[in-house]
Amino acid sequence: MSFIVKRQLSTLIPPKIASASNLGAAPGAKRLADVVGFYKALPRGPAPAPVRKGLLGKYTAKYFDGDNASGVPLVHLIVTVFLISYTLDYNLHLKHHKKGAEHEEAHH
Repeated sequence: MSFIVKRQLSTLIPPKIASASNLGAAPGAKRLADVVGFYKALPRGPAPAPVRKGLLGKYTAKYFDGDNASGVPLVHLIVTVFLISYTLDYNLHLKHHKKGAEHEEAHH
């Protein structure tokens, strides 16, 4: 009967707890003291704010973190996409038609 009870306990309790020597003793007293000691050593209070470094870190701290969150990065994205697309259009197409002479000759 004892074997059956130990077998049933071993399926419910992890092996280190379900050993035969720990079944009769105070289960996990040392381990509980270790856990309490670990949590006592942890710092208390709110975590300090991370220090952002570099250009992207400063941009993130300015526009995304805390109460400073805003829609300004969306405006920056729109302006950046416009500038890149206009630069590409100008260099690939518009600079060849500066004075419009090609279009005038094609229509006549």
